[in-house]
Amino acid sequence: MIRIKLLAPVCVMAGAGALASCGQAPSAAAPAEPLPVEIVRVGAAGASDAVVRGVGSIAWQRESDLSFRVPGIMTALSVDIGDKVRVGQPVAMLDATDAAARLRQANADVERAERVVTRQAALAETGAVARAQYQDAQTILAQARAARDAASFDSRSTRLVSPVSGVVLARSAQAGEVVSPGQAIIRVADEASPLLIRVPLPDREAARIRPGAEARVTIDALPGAPLAGRVRRIGRQADARTGTVMVEIALARRAGLESGMIGTAEIAISSTGAEALVPIPAEALIEARDGHGTVFLLDPKTSQARKRTVRFAGFSGEDALVAGLPAGAALITSGAGYALDGQSVRVAASGAGQQAAIR
Repeated sequence: MIRIKLLAPVCVMAGAGALASCGQAPSAAAPAEPLPVEIVRVGAAGASDAVVRGVGSIAWQRESDLSFRVPGIMTALSVDIGDKVRVGQPVAMLDATDAAARLRQANADVERAERVVTRQAALAETGAVARAQYQDAQTILAQARAARDAASFDSRSTRLVSPVSGVVLARSAQAGEVVSPGQAIIRVADEASPLLIRVPLPDREAARIRPGAEARVTIDALPGAPLAGRVRRIGRQADARTGTVMVEIALARRAGLESGMIGTAEIAISSTGAEALVPIPAEALIEARDGHGTVFLLDPKTSQARKRTVRFAGFSGEDALVAGLPAGAALITSGAGYALDGQSVRVAASGAGQQAAIR
C-alpha cells in the first residue's frame, strides 16, 4: 500500500481568492474623500441689530379730504395743489341760493309759531283755550326752531374752510361742477404733524418690531444719506387680503421730502442675551419647523461637520434669522445639504473668509 503524507495545506486559487482561502484577512477599504464645503464666520450676537426691510409711502400724519356736506353747484375754488392754507381759511363755495331760501322759510316758521304761543299763553290763563292746545303750540314752536337750526347749519355748510394750517396736496373738482355730499374736493396736510412712512410688513416680521425701534429710510427721489426714523406705531390687525401689518415710522424733516414719495425702510430688531438673533445665509439652514432649525458647524479640531439645533425666527431678505450660535463659529453654507453629523469635510478657499454679521 502506498501511503501519502500531507505536509501542509495546499492553496489552489490565485490572487485575492488564494489569500482568503489560506486564512489571510482582506485588505482595508480606502477612506472616503472629505466633503467640500464653504463656511462663514458667525458674528457676535447683539453687536448690532438685525433688520426688517420694507417699502412704503411717505405721508403727513394728518392728511384730510375736504368735502361739502350738502349738494350744490361749486361757484368758487380758491386754492390749487401746493398752495399754503391756514386754519379757518375759505377754500371753496357753493351756490347758496337754495340754502338761503330755506333758512328764510325756517325763520318765518319760527316767528309764526312764537306768535301763536304768545296768544295762546294769554288765553290759557283765562281758560279760553284748553291746556293741551297750548302745549301743542309750544311743541310746534320747538320743532320750528330745530328746523331753523338745521337750515342755518346747511347755509354755513355751503362754505368750505380748511381745518388745519398746511398745504394742499390734491384737487379733484373744478368750479362750476355739481358736487355731492362727501365728494372729495381737495386734500390738505397738517404741516404741524410729523412726516411718516407707512410700511406694510408680513405679520411674522411685524411681530419682531417694537415701538421706538430705530430705522433708516432711503428715498429714491432724494439722493444722499438715508433719513433717520423711529417706529411710532405698529398696527394691531393684519390686512385680510394681504396678511400684512402697517408699521408707521416717524421721519426727521428734510428739504424736498414730500407726501407720496416712495422709500425703503430698514427697521432694527433689538435682540439681546440668549434670544439674540443673527442673520445667516439661507442656504445654511437645513430644516426649519415650529420655530427651530438645523445647521452644521465645522469642528476645527477634527475637520468634521457637527449638527446643531437653533431657534429660527424667520427671514430678512436673503438671510435667515436664528439664535443659539456662538460668536465666531464656522457655519457651513455651501454643501450643508449633503453633510452628515460627524462627516469629514474640506473647506473650499472661496468661502473661508466670509463673515455673517448682524447688520
